[in-house]
Amino acid sequence: MDKKKGDGMKKEGGKSRVLFTDKLHIESKTLFVDFKENDGGRFLQIAELSNARRSTVVIPSSGLNDFMATLQKIAGQGLLEAELNEEV
Repeated sequence: MDKKKGDGMKKEGGKSRVLFTDKLHIESKTLFVDFKENDGGRFLQIAELSNARRSTVVIPSSGLNDFMATLQKIAGQGLLEAELNEEV
């Protein structure tokens, strides 16, 4: 896989600055949603803590519009509404 200049994020463990942070409690999971910046650029980091396991997804800012568009497609198909009706 060829890596283009400026494409990737700095390796994990590097210094990053938090620009925005939020914490969500959903069912038995805790989600940490952070918008950060480092020498590689800005990125969204979503970390899930569930049953003492931590999983992390990092989305570069260049991919956030596509990511949000995909979430809007899911919402637009009414798939989330079915889930919400089950909870009531």
